[in-house]
Amino acid sequence: MGLSADTIPPQLGNLSFLVSLDFSYNFFGGPLSEQQSWLGLLTKLKYLSLRNNSFTGFIPSSLSNLTNLRVLDFSFNYLQGYIPLELGRLHNLQFLAIENNRLSGNIPSAIFNMSTLITIGFTENELSGGLPSDMCSKLPLLRHIHLSENKLRGEIPTSLSECSLLQTVLLSFNTFRGRIPREIGNLKFLRILYLWSNNLNGVIPSEIGNLQNLAILGIEGNQFSGTIPLTIFNISSLQRLLLHHNQLSGNLPKHIGNLTKLKHMEIAYNNLTGSLPREIGKNFQLDTLLLNFDSFTGFIPLELFNMSNLRSLDLTDNSLSGGLPTNLDHGLPFIEELYLALNYLSGSIPDSIANCSKLRILDLSKNNFTGFVPHFLGNLRILEFLNLYGNNLRSESTSSELSFITSLTNCRSLNSLAISDNPLDGILPASIGNLSTSLQRFTAYNCKIKGIIPTEIGNLSNLVKFSLHENELYGNIPPTVNHLQKLQGLSLHDNYMRGSIPEILCDLNNLFYLLLSQNKFVGPIPECLGNITSLRYISLNSNMLSSSIPSSVWGLKDLLELDLSSNSLTGFLPPDVGNLVSATLINLSLNQLSESIPSTIGRLVSLTNLSLANNHLDGSIPESMGSMISLEVVDLSNNNLSGSIPKSLETLQHLDYLNTLEHDESEKAIELNHEDASEQEKKEMDVMIEDILVVDHVVDLNVDLKASIEVGIAIGTVIRETWRTSSQEDNQISFHKVSHPEDNDSD
Repeated sequence: MGLSADTIPPQLGNLSFLVSLDFSYNFFGGPLSEQQSWLGLLTKLKYLSLRNNSFTGFIPSSLSNLTNLRVLDFSFNYLQGYIPLELGRLHNLQFLAIENNRLSGNIPSAIFNMSTLITIGFTENELSGGLPSDMCSKLPLLRHIHLSENKLRGEIPTSLSECSLLQTVLLSFNTFRGRIPREIGNLKFLRILYLWSNNLNGVIPSEIGNLQNLAILGIEGNQFSGTIPLTIFNISSLQRLLLHHNQLSGNLPKHIGNLTKLKHMEIAYNNLTGSLPREIGKNFQLDTLLLNFDSFTGFIPLELFNMSNLRSLDLTDNSLSGGLPTNLDHGLPFIEELYLALNYLSGSIPDSIANCSKLRILDLSKNNFTGFVPHFLGNLRILEFLNLYGNNLRSESTSSELSFITSLTNCRSLNSLAISDNPLDGILPASIGNLSTSLQRFTAYNCKIKGIIPTEIGNLSNLVKFSLHENELYGNIPPTVNHLQKLQGLSLHDNYMRGSIPEILCDLNNLFYLLLSQNKFVGPIPECLGNITSLRYISLNSNMLSSSIPSSVWGLKDLLELDLSSNSLTGFLPPDVGNLVSATLINLSLNQLSESIPSTIGRLVSLTNLSLANNHLDGSIPESMGSMISLEVVDLSNNNLSGSIPKSLETLQHLDYLNTLEHDESEKAIELNHEDASEQEKKEMDVMIEDILVVDHVVDLNVDLKASIEVGIAIGTVIRETWRTSSQEDNQISFHKVSHPEDNDSD
């Protein structure tokens, strides 16, 4: 139990001879305030530290009495309020650190008048305002200024160069704007410059090249443009170069080879082009090289694969081509992370990669690699992440099983395996159940996998995502799937699986999405499915399911998408459908639902896509649908609905598609209502129809619908029916374009 501030005896104030008071790294707590006036009595104090405790309250202004103080450190507490102006009276103070608190307001100008200061530290507070334009005019001894992670704004003062002894400048995670002042190049003792994550722009000043003692240059996360100044590559002392997440362009110059002390370089997320210079291989001390999400082209230079200290290499999402060297292990003996995804690399995966014994992460996804998925990957005993998604890899033809999976059972730390979008053309082996119990993610969709899902899959007790959709699987969902208690995503759609949807799925209490569409499942939807309150996506469409929709499904108030279309479901829509208040898509089309649409459907204010088409629904369209303010697509066609379209639908500003008619009644609806209309109304309708028929796919429904209501017919629905029919061949209706939450193996 931590002692409170009140338990620090005020009698300490009687120790007038005290020179040093250090309460750091304890569990003291409670509020500081002016009641701790005894602190102001210790006038001979030179060292005062309350660092790393749990003090709250405000900084006592009585500290200004400690005029002999050299060190004041209140960092890592919970202090709030303003920095007292009175601290400016501490004319002997050299070290001022009140970092990692909750201070607010401006930094008092008096702080910048304390000519003895060597260190100013206010990192990670909530300070605002700008820095004074003359901030360094009275700080001749200042060596360290730490102001990162605040709310400071304005421009970086050009007078910063007047603090000529500065060694560390930390201004990251603020909202500074404008350019880096060129005068910063005069700080010849500067070793660390961090300006990360501000709103700085313009070009990087070439004067930075004058900082010949600079070890760390971190200006990432800004809006710098132009090329990287060549002068930067003359800073022979540079160890960390961080330029990522800017708008830099041009080539990476061959002068990069001059930085022989460089250990960490990140120039990712820019617009760099051209080939990677061979000279990069001269940076033999480099352990981290991140050039991902740029636009480099050409081959990866062999010299890059001979950087023996390299531990992390990321070239993701460039336009690099060519193959990998056969002796990869000799040049990169310490490589731990190798990211080469989203390029145009080709050839086979070299055997030598199996000898990179420290490799933990291997991402070769979205390239043009060919040949077999190598068995030797199982030699990478500490491998944690393997992504081969989106290549042209096959499984060895000596067996119908995907035997490489058996070899991967040696990787006992494997937590993610992605092999999707490869023509593997084989059967899942029973050894899949012997993969690492750490495995959380297994994705193998669109791989021409045949056969059944082995029951041994139930051994993978930590599995979170399991995706085998778009294959040629058949058989039942294995009964052992209920052992996967951590499973959040199950995707088996677009296979040939059959049997009933087992009730054991209801044991998966963490399931986020269940995607079983485009199979041959029969029988009822399990009643218990609605007990999985974590479900957000249910897609069971295009099966042979029968019986009624379980009442429990309507209790999933957090469900986002429900697609049960193209089955043989019967029954009616209950009033409880209005409980799906979070849903954005409901598709129940092509079933055998009957009776009327309940008025409670109007509660679905988040719904954008609704299809009840091709059922046996009757009655009128509920007036309450005018409350469904997010609706964009509504298809109620091919039912037995009657009456007029509610006038309330006029208010639906986002509605783009509305279809309520039978396939063969569009022309009849026009003819009958056109005949009953007045001459003026006929002219308006003729003009509208003529205009609509020449528009390809895009119509302003709000205009059409209002006009149709005025003349007593839903002319907008007729027009939309025409649009729908003309676009069926290329599946343009929104219901066919909804993306599943699992369709991504690049993360």
